[in-house]
Amino acid sequence: MLRPIPDLDDAAAMAKLGRLSALRNARLDAAHALRDAVVRIQSGQADDLAEINLARAALDRLEEVIGIEGHVK
Repeated sequence: MLRPIPDLDDAAAMAKLGRLSALRNARLDAAHALRDAVVRIQSGQADDLAEINLARAALDRLEEVIGIEGHVK
């Protein structure tokens, strides 16, 4: 089933869609960074502490995005 095309003349709805899209992209970027850090740790060919710090930063970003998502109106 196709979703309806949003009302492009509704500035508030378009702004909300833009914010939600930006948050989805931020969530995806953080998830990819987390995945990449874990893969490098699993390979045993990386500086584990550096990768753990990258993974921690990615998790922090995910938590930040989740917190913001709850307040998007």
